[in-house]
Amino acid sequence: MVTGGWFLAPRAPEGLAGQAGDLLLLGLPLRERQERAFLERRLRVHPAVVGLDPEPAPGPRLLVRQDVAISGATVDDAARIGAQRGADCRFVLGGRAGAFAAEIALGRDEPLLVYLHEGAPDLARIAAAPIVELDPSERLIEVPVPGETGASLVELPLTERLLLPCGHWLQLLWANLLGMAPFLWRGLAGRNVLEMGWHLGVAILAAGSLSPPIVAARLGRRGKGCRVHRSAVVEGCWLGDGVDIGAGAVVRGAVLADGAAVEDQAMVELSVLGPAARVQRMGLVKYSLLGARSSVGGLVQLSVIDRDAQVKVGSHLMDMALDQGVSVRVDGRSVPAPLGLAGVCVGAGTLIGGGVRVAPGRAVPAGLAVVAPPEGLLLRVPDGLSGTVTVRNGSLVAR
Repeated sequence: MVTGGWFLAPRAPEGLAGQAGDLLLLGLPLRERQERAFLERRLRVHPAVVGLDPEPAPGPRLLVRQDVAISGATVDDAARIGAQRGADCRFVLGGRAGAFAAEIALGRDEPLLVYLHEGAPDLARIAAAPIVELDPSERLIEVPVPGETGASLVELPLTERLLLPCGHWLQLLWANLLGMAPFLWRGLAGRNVLEMGWHLGVAILAAGSLSPPIVAARLGRRGKGCRVHRSAVVEGCWLGDGVDIGAGAVVRGAVLADGAAVEDQAMVELSVLGPAARVQRMGLVKYSLLGARSSVGGLVQLSVIDRDAQVKVGSHLMDMALDQGVSVRVDGRSVPAPLGLAGVCVGAGTLIGGGVRVAPGRAVPAGLAVVAPPEGLLLRVPDGLSGTVTVRNGSLVAR
C-alpha cells in the first residue's frame, strides 16, 4: 500500500510569517489541506518528513513538499501512476494548467510531488526522479483582466488537479484562487450524484431559472451560528461557523473561515478570509487572501494580508502598473508576476494607515506601522482665509 508523507520545503515562506504548514489554503492550514487530500483517497498518512525525520514509513511512498497545495484528485492520479510504473518518478501538471503552474513557479524549478517505489528516501533521490506529466482534465475559462485600454479576456485553466507551490506570497494567493472553484463546487454542489442532484434541484427552485450562473449563485453553505443580514447579498459562498455578514454587504464566490466577518456595505468577491478575519464597513476585497484576525477597511485586490495585519479605511493597495507589467521580488531578484498582475503582501501584524497607497508587487515587512506622509495632513488652520485654499507644510494657504 502506498503511504502519504512529506519532504522538506527548501526555504521559509517568503513574505509570510510561520512555517510552510501554517500557510492558509481555502480557510485551513496548508498541512491540514494536504492531509485531507491524502485521506480523501484513502492513503495512510505517515507523520515523518523526509530530510528531517530519519525513519519514514517503509514501502512505496507518495511524498508532497511541505509548501505545496495539492488536491485529492492529484493524489489519486499520482499514486495510481506511480504504482503502475513501479519506479521512482516526480510529477508535474500537463496542458495549459501545467504551463500556468510553471509561470506561478516564479523561476523556481524544484520537485513538488514524488513517488518513491522502494528503498530509503532522501532529498537527492527525490531530485533525481524522472518527471511524469499528469493529465489535468482541464477546462479553459475566460476571465476579464484589467489593462491600459480597459478589460481584456485571458484563458485560465479550470481543473481539480491542484499542484502548486506556496512558498512565496504570490504563489499562495494563486493556489487559493485556482483551488477555489473546485473546492466551492464540491463543497456546495456535493461529492456524489445524489448530493449534486439534491443541491442543484433546490438551487434551481430558489433561482427560478436553469441558467448556470444564476443557479450557481444560489448554491451556498452556512456553518453553525452564522448571522447574515436579510439585506446582504451572499452568492456561491462557503461560510464556516460563526460568520457574521452585515446589512447591505455583498459576498460572492468566497470562502469565509470560522468567525470571519463582513461588515455593513462591504464587498468581498472571489476571496478567502481566514479565521476571525474582518472586512470593515465599506471595505472592498477582491481576489485576495486575508489571514487569521486580519482586518481590511480600504481597497484590496490580488493581495495577501497576513495574520493580525490591518489595512485601514482610505488606504489603497494597487494591483497593476499602467505602463508595464508588475514584477515581484523572489530570492532577491525581480521576476514578472503571472499575467503581469500582482497586488501587495502585508506582513504579519503590520498596519497600513489611512491615506497610504502601496504600489503593486510590493511586500511590506511584518511588524510595521505605515502612515501617510505628513505633507498632505492639515495641522494648522489660519484665520482670515477665503476662496480656494490648499494644504502646504501642514497649513492652509491660498491657492
